[in-house]
Amino acid sequence: MLKGQINIKEGYLTIIHEASKLLSKKNTLKESLKEILKILYSYWDAPISFVALYDNDASKIKIVESFGLTRKETLRGIFKKGEGVVGSIFKNEIPAIISDIGDNPRYLNRTKLLKRFSDDMVFIGVPIKVGGEKFGVLGVYKEKNKNFSNDDAVKMLTTLATLIGLTKKMYERMEEERRFWQQEKQILLNSLNKNSHIMDDIIGISDEITNIKKTIIRIADANSTVFITGESGTGKTLIARAIHNLSTRKGKPFATINCAAIPENLLESELFGYEKGAFTGALAMKKGKFELADKGTLFLDEIGDMPLSLQAKLLNVIQDREITRLGGEDTIPIDVRIIAATNKDIEKIIKLGRFREDLYYRLNVLPIYVKPLRQRKDDIPILIDFFLKKINKKHNRNIRITNNALKALVNYEWPGNVRELENTIERLVVLNDIKIDEKDLPDYINNQEMKDINIRDISYKDVPYAIESIEKQQIQSALKETGYVRSKAARLLGFTIRQLDYRIKKYDIKIKKF
Repeated sequence: MLKGQINIKEGYLTIIHEASKLLSKKNTLKESLKEILKILYSYWDAPISFVALYDNDASKIKIVESFGLTRKETLRGIFKKGEGVVGSIFKNEIPAIISDIGDNPRYLNRTKLLKRFSDDMVFIGVPIKVGGEKFGVLGVYKEKNKNFSNDDAVKMLTTLATLIGLTKKMYERMEEERRFWQQEKQILLNSLNKNSHIMDDIIGISDEITNIKKTIIRIADANSTVFITGESGTGKTLIARAIHNLSTRKGKPFATINCAAIPENLLESELFGYEKGAFTGALAMKKGKFELADKGTLFLDEIGDMPLSLQAKLLNVIQDREITRLGGEDTIPIDVRIIAATNKDIEKIIKLGRFREDLYYRLNVLPIYVKPLRQRKDDIPILIDFFLKKINKKHNRNIRITNNALKALVNYEWPGNVRELENTIERLVVLNDIKIDEKDLPDYINNQEMKDINIRDISYKDVPYAIESIEKQQIQSALKETGYVRSKAARLLGFTIRQLDYRIKKYDIKIKKF
């Protein structure tokens, strides 16, 4: 539509319509403002216009975009709140029309346009605001001899200014979200890079292991006690160490003591230390594990075997955060995070009176249960591959495993869990020359009744192919669970974005778009 071919009312509606269409496009804020000012020029014969926005840091209103000048000219202007026409419009949130630009003392000529316009122009300015939030001023210069109504012009420009305010607000929110997600991404990448190294020894892709890794990350920085339960050989010590290494205490000591391996008369002195002369043979003062682990973490393994007499003392230490050495009278404050673990059915031994219920509640603030290996079959091929590489390197071998042997190992119940699996793989690597076949497995493994296992019956020659099949399935499940948001799927799987993208390309996984 050409200039002058529409009446005034229709022209105003066209301006608002064109501006609305423009703002639906994905432009930058600067581009959007420039295009809106072009619309005023094209549809309203406004030779020069500008947008001034409030700068919170400088506490001033600055012209950020203008239109109508030559390429070599730049419209500049900085105003304090209440200063001049622009400052007053912003402060008072009231539109202004200045017909006597040359003589009006409120017009400060910060834009340096006075000589050009003399008395031929009228300035119209309206506040840019949305609700109770104000952003700046929309200023327009209009020739006096053009036929237009001041009231209608102010209404149109006010509507346009509201659209500009909404645009500004939208871009602010987008920028805020961009910064937030950028920070989240960086935190996540740092966390994943750190976690992938620290949790290298926690091997597995099952939901159980994935959830344990996520739990470790969530609770690492808390100072609350952690209680890890699970059968022997499931990796409770690895989990405890990972929690410590991911926490703010990582640079401090990680002390560990097996409550089942030390006689009762020695366990107390190992935990709390003793003074010189406390008993026969105590020739010098000795610090216990609590003091040695100060500012760090104390891992109490197999705490279900701790004698009742020591349980009461441990409960007091947890409550009071102080200890007393054997043979001593002074209390010593300690800052130690306690992680406890047991392979016992803790509720059963509480009922039998062998474990204090109040101590259990003090320890069981952040519980972690590690399922036995027989209940997470998906992890077995991954563990086999890990141990094969590790043990082959240790013995300078290059032993692989056949499909039939792999299936038999996955089918086995593994009462000794991961520890038994590692020892079995080492024995098989040492005793074989080229490959591990089904006939090379111990009889107690081969004689197990073959059960329906969770690994699909695919044709693969050795462990890596099995791993790839399971890994692809896990990635597809994670993507589906997270609505195909790659960053969330990567976090769920314990990958970096780059690692996940590599695998998506490798396995030719299709990403659904919504």
